[in-house]
Parts: sequence; structure tokens; C-alpha cells
Amino acid sequence: MSSPVVIWHDLECGDYRADLPLWRELAATCGDGGVLEVGAGTGRVAIDLARAGYSVIALERDPELAVELSHRCRGLAVEVISGDACDFALEERVSLCVVAMQTVQLFADRPAFLRCAHSALLPRAVLALALLGDDAQPFDIELDPDVVERDGVRYSSWPTALRRRGDSVLIERRRSAFDGHHESISLDVITLARLDPATLASEGLAAGFSYRGVRLVAATDQHAGSQVVLLESSGA
Repeated sequence: MSSPVVIWHDLECGDYRADLPLWRELAATCGDGGVLEVGAGTGRVAIDLARAGYSVIALERDPELAVELSHRCRGLAVEVISGDACDFALEERVSLCVVAMQTVQLFADRPAFLRCAHSALLPRAVLALALLGDDAQPFDIELDPDVVERDGVRYSSWPTALRRRGDSVLIERRRSAFDGHHESISLDVITLARLDPATLASEGLAAGFSYRGVRLVAATDQHAGSQVVLLESSGA
């Protein structure tokens, strides 16, 4: 039986596919040193890359998500590490680091993360960081829910608002779990730091990276688009 943490993560993030071709493209052009995914969740990106033939290290802070990912990637070239993105070190450096789905905008200490990422990368390797796209406009309306049934419980998640507040972007969802008799309802709020490619490139420069440009991932019916900032590690 999956934990609620895993169920909500899969429901709200697991079906997203629009960015996967970009991660595969970057992996194909970044050499054979392996891929690090930071904030791997239950393996949406890591498992896709492993099935495409790449060796992946998946870093995930939440222990329940990390355990679930370990189960899902059995037989694949995925090493799961449970740890903090702002305080980690790898035994061997990699050719590509991927941070998908605006995860970098959740980090409490981006400079510390960038320093860790630089240390984890081979010379002239790539760090790819997805930011919330410019097409994401504030709204305050209940959109169509994501729905799944697990073990006789119907889980529903409605996006209800996206708000800009000071230096943050708030994404709100109303969650419902109904077992046929009782319904529990809660409000989930994700707070993202407001961050643009120029600011991230400047922070990367301070950590030893150079700027390689931005790739765009188009919006879908259920997900906002992304601006993927590409940084290159120094040759030292």
C-alpha cells in the first residue's frame, strides 16, 4: 500500500511528460559520465533516463519518496540517495545534473545547492534547472481535478490558485480523499521563490558556472511551461 505522500506526488506530478525529451537530449550530448537528478521524487525523470540507457543517481530528500523510488527502479541503473539538495556530495562526478519541475525554486539555500552541484559535475558538464515559465499567469479559479483511486480511496486534487506575493509564487491545490463513506479535504500550498533566468545565471557564475542559455518547455493543459536554464561547470 502506497503512503499518502507517494499517492499525492504521483497524482500531481507523475503524469507530466512534456520535459522528458529535453532531459534525454541533454543526456545524449553531455558525455558518458552519468546523470544526477536532484529532487527525483518517485522517479518520473530518473526512471525514464535509465530506461533510455543512462546511469542515474537520484537524490531525494523525502524518505518516503526515496523508498518508493528504490522499489520502482529495481533492475535499472539508478542509485537512490536520500539527502538534502543543499548539502550533498557524490563519490564520483557526473556529466549532467537535472533539476526538473521548478524544484530549484523550493531550495532554502540556492548558493549552497549550486556549490554542491558544481562539485558533483565533471569539467564542462551541464546543470539544467527548470523554472516556472513566463506563461504562468496568476489565477483564482478551480480547474479540473487530477483523480486516482488507490485501495478503495478516491483521491482528487484541484488546482485552485496561483498567486504572486512579494518574492514568492504560491500554488494552491484542494485535496480530497474519499473512501466511500468519509471525505477528508485539505488545502496544499507550495511556495516557490520568484526566480528568473538572469538571476539564476548570476548566482551560477558566483558558484563557478558559465551561462549556456535557456531552453523552453511548452505548457500543457494541466501544467505550466518551463524555462530551463543551462549552466556549464568550469574546466578546473
